[in-house]
Amino acid sequence: MNKIIERIKGNWIKDSGKTILLILILIIIFIVINLVIQKLDLQDIDITKNKIYTLSEESKKQIENIESSVKIYLIGFNENTNLIDLVKQYQKQNKNIDYELIEDIQSRVDIKYKYGIEEETQVIIVEANERNKIITINELYTYDYTTFQQIDTSEEKITNAILNVTIDKKPKIYFLTGHKEYSLNTQLTVLSAYLQNEMNEVETLDLVVKDTIPEDAKVLVIASPQVDFSDRETQIIIEYINKGGKILWLNDPTLKGEKYANIEKILDLFGVKFDDGVILEQDTNKMIAQTPDIIIPNVITTEITKDIATDGGVMLISSGKLTILEDEKLEELNIESQAILTTSENALFRTDLTNASTTKSSSDKEGSFVLGAKLTKTIEDNKSTMYILANNLFITDFPVTVNQQQAPAIYFKHNKDLILNIIAELADNKDIISIRKDTGVVTYTATQNQDTIIKIVIFTIPVIIIFIGILVWQSRRRKK
Repeated sequence: MNKIIERIKGNWIKDSGKTILLILILIIIFIVINLVIQKLDLQDIDITKNKIYTLSEESKKQIENIESSVKIYLIGFNENTNLIDLVKQYQKQNKNIDYELIEDIQSRVDIKYKYGIEEETQVIIVEANERNKIITINELYTYDYTTFQQIDTSEEKITNAILNVTIDKKPKIYFLTGHKEYSLNTQLTVLSAYLQNEMNEVETLDLVVKDTIPEDAKVLVIASPQVDFSDRETQIIIEYINKGGKILWLNDPTLKGEKYANIEKILDLFGVKFDDGVILEQDTNKMIAQTPDIIIPNVITTEITKDIATDGGVMLISSGKLTILEDEKLEELNIESQAILTTSENALFRTDLTNASTTKSSSDKEGSFVLGAKLTKTIEDNKSTMYILANNLFITDFPVTVNQQQAPAIYFKHNKDLILNIIAELADNKDIISIRKDTGVVTYTATQNQDTIIKIVIFTIPVIIIFIGILVWQSRRRKK
């Protein structure tokens, strides 16, 4: 090594002409390396915590089996935008997806006149099966007013556009109305948007008006009814269950001590009931901001919760609890039961809400309680599944303040992922069960190997340049 350095000092650095030639050679080597890397089209290394520049597993699952030819036109963008890298990942994931970059719309007057695109307009057009979806530049970003951050929604919009032009029939999710349930238009607007983003059709259902549950219903959602069902409504729901219907039932404690005979009649079919009271945690590791009724329940690992269970769980707010029949009685009713959410062993169940104490009182029950479960009932040749949770508030638009951060309850932890995964399973859409990408905050989280490469690039190359500069300076200094 020393001989090489001395050779460079003696034969190259002392001669100004050769020094310039050496610099030119280094520049040419650098350019050649870059051209080779660009030619290889290597995948970029995404070192952000939430992998916001990498196609999510959710999107990969949704597009991998698409057989239609999909064309994505990127109009008004240039080759250097991150959007190009993102679209290339769709192409790599499914060879039926292709893209074309049109920097100047005048070069494609057919596209210009077909869609009425003006000059200097930036849009994405997704085409397939003689259908199309146009995404404007403004739709690729949104703004989170709770964190004051711009959020990139490019992947979400492009994936949804591809599905829109390739999926023939979307699952129908019906939300029961007419009993003072949480409303899609007020308390559940965020959930409704998420469901539609995942290619579901979401509608309300008033059984008094409709007098039946439509045949296309994939899932019936019952969200905290505060008025009992009529006899006719009860009969309709039981018929739906007997035909193998799928139900998601969420219920906040009413704390009124009222009995709902027809609601209980339906729940009895699954051997379960809601207990009227509130869960308080005593384990500080299982509560948020030292608030005993804002809790982090244990998440039992199942197909829909396996990622959630290992990545922070969910946050429930003023949850009630479930009572499920013993195994022998469930077997008599042809019911299989699987708990999915439970409390710690030290939790309290309180029915006397005039008691504001955070410590156990004589009327409190202590122990581990079931907060959510999956119940599957076999009726002749049919199987009816009910997911039942003793909390509803946690997936609403209700604003919650935690550590000076206020946001709708559904945004905290993996609340949205749990409820979307449940509905995906019930709707036989298991390909989209996952933890959804959070694009709000960019955090550096490189692996050890990635970190080594990045440090080499950041530190080693500048050190080499500085070292060569010092050699040149010393050599010329001696020459003088």
